[in-house]
Amino acid sequence: MPRFKDQRTWQLLQDVPPNMFVLTREALSLRQQVVAARQSLFFLQRCKKTNIMPTFIKNKKIGSICNLPDNDSRITKVNRSILNIVIKEKQRKLYSTLLRCNAKEMACQRLLPNHVWRRIEGRSRLICDSIRSKVKSLLSAKYDRLLGEVRENNQSKRENPPNIHRSHDAHDSNNRETRRVTVIGDVDLSTHALAFLSLGPSFSPAQNINAWTCRKIVGGLQRLRDMLRNKARRENAPQSSAPGNKRLLPPVPFPRSFYKEAEPFLAADIKFRVLSAGILEVLNRFKGVHQSNLSREQWLGFKEVRSLIADNSIRLSVSDKGGEFVVLPQTLDRAITELHLSDTTIYQRATERDFLAQCRRLNDTWSSVGKSAGLDERFVSRLKLDNPSCPVFYNLVKTHKISRQEMRSMSAEVYKIRPIISCVGGPTDRISWFLNKIVSQLLPKIPSHLSNTDHFLQHLQNTTFEQNCVLESFDVTSLYTNVQNDEALQALSELLDKHARYINTFGLSKARILVLIRECLKCNIFKWSGKYFSQIRGLAMGQRLAPVLAICFMSRIEEPVLARLPIMYCRYIDDCCVVTSTQSEMDECFRVLNEQSQYIRLTRETPRDGWLSYLNTQIKLSNGIMHVKWYRKESSKNILIHANSAHPNAVKRAIVRNMFRTATKVCTSEDERCESRKLALEMANSNGYSMPRYRPRPAHAVQSRTPRMNKLPLCLPFFSDEVSAAFHQCIVRAQLQNDVLLVNIPNDNIKKQLVRNRLYDRCCISEQCVVCPHGNTGDCAKVGVVYQIECLICHDLYIGETGRTLSIRIKEHMATKRRGNLTSPLGRHKVEVHNGNDFDVRCEILALESEISARKALEAAWIFTKNPGMNNRNECLSLTSDLLPFLSLCELYTVDQVRPGH
Repeated sequence: MPRFKDQRTWQLLQDVPPNMFVLTREALSLRQQVVAARQSLFFLQRCKKTNIMPTFIKNKKIGSICNLPDNDSRITKVNRSILNIVIKEKQRKLYSTLLRCNAKEMACQRLLPNHVWRRIEGRSRLICDSIRSKVKSLLSAKYDRLLGEVRENNQSKRENPPNIHRSHDAHDSNNRETRRVTVIGDVDLSTHALAFLSLGPSFSPAQNINAWTCRKIVGGLQRLRDMLRNKARRENAPQSSAPGNKRLLPPVPFPRSFYKEAEPFLAADIKFRVLSAGILEVLNRFKGVHQSNLSREQWLGFKEVRSLIADNSIRLSVSDKGGEFVVLPQTLDRAITELHLSDTTIYQRATERDFLAQCRRLNDTWSSVGKSAGLDERFVSRLKLDNPSCPVFYNLVKTHKISRQEMRSMSAEVYKIRPIISCVGGPTDRISWFLNKIVSQLLPKIPSHLSNTDHFLQHLQNTTFEQNCVLESFDVTSLYTNVQNDEALQALSELLDKHARYINTFGLSKARILVLIRECLKCNIFKWSGKYFSQIRGLAMGQRLAPVLAICFMSRIEEPVLARLPIMYCRYIDDCCVVTSTQSEMDECFRVLNEQSQYIRLTRETPRDGWLSYLNTQIKLSNGIMHVKWYRKESSKNILIHANSAHPNAVKRAIVRNMFRTATKVCTSEDERCESRKLALEMANSNGYSMPRYRPRPAHAVQSRTPRMNKLPLCLPFFSDEVSAAFHQCIVRAQLQNDVLLVNIPNDNIKKQLVRNRLYDRCCISEQCVVCPHGNTGDCAKVGVVYQIECLICHDLYIGETGRTLSIRIKEHMATKRRGNLTSPLGRHKVEVHNGNDFDVRCEILALESEISARKALEAAWIFTKNPGMNNRNECLSLTSDLLPFLSLCELYTVDQVRPGH
């Protein structure tokens, strides 16, 4: 018996009587076989008409059997005869299957209840349409591939690399560069600057093997050595039979505060020595290779934009929906922000004292709750920030809501923005990460919640639509700032009551979870341009908990609508898709939703030319059948990682491949699929890609037996695919391919180098600062640094590192110097060298590194190279001899200058 080609068919057999089950199953499976066979026959007939031989005929290799070339006329004639025979046999089988299918369908129509058979027949037709589209799409792609091979053979052979490469007409696509960059206000940018910014925020300039990248490599190798030693020691430790009583907590993604050097392990150290020697050889081999993926004009544009930002002339940001760069004058940006913050219904002024009080209260609550819940003390300590950064306010301009005539306006009232409060490094950053791990498990329990487009497509497939049902989408206006926090917490409380026993709360009770979340929401103070504000209404976009709480709040708002049982209701955060049986029912649902809260207001969108845009799809209801196609919003600039970006080719291939896969997967018929492919091809071309003819993906010679997630990451800067391949060969030669995964780290992209969220809050935070006067303003506020203190009298040096704010560590040094503490380097220097007389110092940042093991390695390397007089040799870890040969490449005799844009 033929099998079903679509597993959804089993759902059609639920109401079939047992004595009719086999007959109905045969009828449905035969109908699906007819649909697929007919498309296969059309494919063969098309091949015959255009003189293209299918692959199964080529694989017979009749030419080699007869000692004749494949293009010989006699071999071609034999191949055509085989194709004719196959077509006739396909026609015979199709006719036979069709007769059997019709007979069984007539029997089902006669023997089954009328309503049951009509339901089965209607849904079977939808499934067959889906099967037809999938088979037709596959065969069309196969035909295009065969046609491309024929054309390539008929033309003179030319090189066509298998990797996705730069399009020949990429420069032509840059004629639209002004559409990929939005300039607001009276800013005048040169064509060079526009050409540079049109590469997109994710474009990564190429990096070469130099002192800065070699220091990154030393840090990455030091971190890997520690991980290899620890892993080897764990694997060789005796297994404990006693069950562990420790509660499993999620792995913490934040940098550690303390470092303990891993104890040597001979087997791991030997492999690491082979690996480090191989990487050093690769660096010496390629260090003379200099490459750039920016033209001279683009470099000039880079310098122009960087100088305009440094001169406080412009602010560079990314648009709210389009994804392109937005350039606007800083004067206009300040006016827009000041106008927004003047809304006293949402914001009010605060002070630094208020902020510090909130921090202390949150830390006290977290420590108390963590202790009473029995959480691990180290876990509690690691999530508590004693000296957090104050969150800062910035905005994203909604460029899609500005008319072309208003783009040059210098009036702040013209522009609409999305307000964001960056809480990175703030008091709630780490604690809210842990709480989000708990409450995000509740989202699948909300029936209307959508996690992604695939989830939305599942809703469509599982819904039976009526003949004349109505389709609309509702959108909540400014959801985050209009959420009522008390109601959001109440909705969360109700969800915890229902589902707390089905999720992992890591030992926290419902009451403790709510106490911590409430305390996080009370930490609502942020900073802009040196002034403190607090948000008194709604959720701050940028707070980790905001999306989950907004979804919980909306689940409470939509309960009356769900009680009306619409045909379909689903929601992605603030964007609802609704299907009802009548227009009056749709109007009533819209009215009910708007009456649930005094702050929540929804807008509605109806289909245009039958199509309704929702997420990244367009949907259309026609005679009870849902049609779907891929969609890109008009506001989107369709910016991907550019083909010239210094990313691994595998990454760029995956991005383009996934885009085409998504474009075809969401579509329900071949017409929509062709349209979506065309749109995806235009997107690829506009980002510098040209699509080569299909080549099968080469099989990897060595397949690792260890899953990627169980491997240790070796994070190294990405230079080129050739250098990365050489690094990977070093891993194989060290027999670490089953233990180590090479992670290529591209250079910072344009957005990371030039976009500044703390543009107006970069200032010196210390009194009588000894850091900023000798570097850049705001250096004393940096965290994760290797620093150098110099005595201005005798010029002796002290080199240290800290993961905390640099100003705090410097204050500790200055305090010990003032007291003349003999156990501290500066205090000992004061007593022993200057006979107790005070001396002035200056501090410089040598390197920035967030990972503590890498930072310790760099500190040891600087101490080994400079031999500072104030340091005690026991103050840093002993740099392994395997890394000493790298020091000549690191050029540690100079201070690590801050890189362009950093």
